[in-house]
Amino acid sequence: MKKQSGITLVALVVTIVVLLILAGITIIYVFGENGIFKLAQDAKDQTEQAKKDEQEYFNNVNDTINKYLDGNGGGSNPTDKVDVSTITDITTKNTSAEDSLGNPITIPEGFKVVPDGQDGVEYTYIGDKKPTVQDGIVIEDNEGNQFVWIPVGNIKNKDNTTTNIQLARYTFDITINSDTHEISGGTGAIKQTIIDGSSLTDVWVELNGGGYEYLEETSNSTTYENAKAKNIEGFKTKAKSNGGYYLARYEASKGEGEKVKSKSAAIWNNITQPEAATKAREMYNSNSFESDLVNSYAWDTAIVFIQTYSGDNDYSKEVGPTFSTILKNTGTTTDKRCNIYDMASNTAEWTTETSNLAGHPCVGRGGSYGGSGGCTAGRGRNATSINNGYVSFRSLLYLIK
Repeated sequence: MKKQSGITLVALVVTIVVLLILAGITIIYVFGENGIFKLAQDAKDQTEQAKKDEQEYFNNVNDTINKYLDGNGGGSNPTDKVDVSTITDITTKNTSAEDSLGNPITIPEGFKVVPDGQDGVEYTYIGDKKPTVQDGIVIEDNEGNQFVWIPVGNIKNKDNTTTNIQLARYTFDITINSDTHEISGGTGAIKQTIIDGSSLTDVWVELNGGGYEYLEETSNSTTYENAKAKNIEGFKTKAKSNGGYYLARYEASKGEGEKVKSKSAAIWNNITQPEAATKAREMYNSNSFESDLVNSYAWDTAIVFIQTYSGDNDYSKEVGPTFSTILKNTGTTTDKRCNIYDMASNTAEWTTETSNLAGHPCVGRGGSYGGSGGCTAGRGRNATSINNGYVSFRSLLYLIK
């Protein structure tokens, strides 16, 4: 018998079904949502985008180099900078800005700019109520503490001139009556400028004799036992590179939990110089800026700034007879210059400046309602234990980023 071999109908059907399944799977892998064609198209798109990003990066680098060569400062075209008058909300980082004249200012993280007319703030230099650095731009944190920008370096003025304010320690032309210790003359003009941190003498030393001097200590020595600046060299470097620093608008007031405040409230006096330094440093805990007790560079440079732009060109010898005869709350006297209160009046203020008079290393600056002969540029020497009602303090902020 002959035996014929072949394929059955069932086997044929099964074969066709299997082929269809394989074809479907192939189509899905090739043309599906995550198929080979789609993956290839995505890879092509990503390659083209990477080329665009790379080209944009190189274009930006080229623009930055060209702007440096053109003198525009690191790719920051002046027309692209933030207008300081628009920073009306609390910042989330240090924000570089400039006023309408092109003067730089940095608003620290956690602050905003106080507008004209609020809390007695006045911006009058240009006449349009927009803040310029000549006015003393006021910033405020979310607790109402206020500070004023003290510009350092070249300042652009509205008449197209430029004024240079050096960050330095100064003495001023002041004459004191040897009998009454009252201010009796002098022009208030700068007499001596100390930039390198060496010691200086002033009219109080000349009047009282003894060869005593004042210095801003830079070492870790405890010879004088008073509180020194947290980092005086760091302050000087950052104030110069940032074009300024911030001085508390008011003499210190006391907040909840004995936290120092800079706002219109009761004066925080009856505090020693070391305690004042500790409180000023505890005011903020930030990686963007430092807080400290005012140092002699910050105090003296602020006087120069005020005398340059407030219209009171002898503020250094100001005694303020109408507002320093009684103790008042912060911000309630008429002693306001460039939006800063009470450097000439109310209480003298502890600083990190040091006197080399044995037993009296702590230096208070400014006029006091209870002192004789005190004025804005005045210096008083006291022991580390002194904590009377005639002396308060003021905080300082400077940017570190």
